[in-house]
Amino acid sequence: MAVRRQRLTEPTLSITGRVVASLRPGPNHENDYWQFDSAENLTAFSDWEKAQADVLFLETQLERVKQLAAARTAAQQELVKRLEKLVEAGTDTVKDLNAERANLIQAEITGRQEVHQAETALRIARREMATQARKLQQAGLSIELLRSVTSEVDIVMADVPEGRLSQVHIGQGCVARFFGLPKESFPGRVQSIAPVLSPERRSLRVLFTIDDPDDKLRPGMFAEIGLGTDPREAMLVPADAILHVGRADFVLVHDGENTWRVTEVQVGDPYRNEIQILDGLEIGDRIIGRGAILFKPLVIRALQTTEDRR
Repeated sequence: MAVRRQRLTEPTLSITGRVVASLRPGPNHENDYWQFDSAENLTAFSDWEKAQADVLFLETQLERVKQLAAARTAAQQELVKRLEKLVEAGTDTVKDLNAERANLIQAEITGRQEVHQAETALRIARREMATQARKLQQAGLSIELLRSVTSEVDIVMADVPEGRLSQVHIGQGCVARFFGLPKESFPGRVQSIAPVLSPERRSLRVLFTIDDPDDKLRPGMFAEIGLGTDPREAMLVPADAILHVGRADFVLVHDGENTWRVTEVQVGDPYRNEIQILDGLEIGDRIIGRGAILFKPLVIRALQTTEDRR
């Protein structure tokens, strides 16, 4: 039979996930609000929002404090300059000038104190905002993602086993089927991949955005997620054609009349009763499909002979 190419949209990997966050629509899509799958995440997000508001307020406050300190100092400097001229003219006393010079120093000290206090308050607020953001990140959520999504999508989280990480990338298409809605499917995309592997589970946490325009999903709902639904071209051969020897896979390729060549191939994901070939074959190559297993002893002998010659 001949090796063929086919356009596929079936998932390459199936994992289990759950809805961890949902932006609930407010009246007329105003004042949308977040719901989370745990009280801890809700508290962390609320604390982050409060810290963010504090940061915005304190940034404005710091600028005003700087402006006020600069204005007070400038006014006192003008007063000192005016008194210096009056003292030179003999219409005012040195005592009054020295008093205003002391007031100028006091204004500068007070201004620096007030600016320092405002800067300290701002640093504390920023630190608190970063702390709450880290709490959300530790739970698998991203502030950037929470800022960017709309009420028509939900955030789903899943753990991908270490051995399958090469099959996941940001922007990859997926489809989710929820246990509570078994007759419906929801398309989505990979939005972020955690930078650190979980040492306990040997897995990586992945976040998806799942389209939910009719608002049917709720935080905590579990789903079976099929990854890799983007249309792609695949080279397929029957699963029976693959001969696994040692740590490698081989097929028997037609190499002229009554001659078959043992060829190593790199296999990909299964597709129904076929397997995707990533490397080693060309479209149109003729191979042995059903019954190839009968030739496995001959393949092993041929490989051993080749190894002995080396």
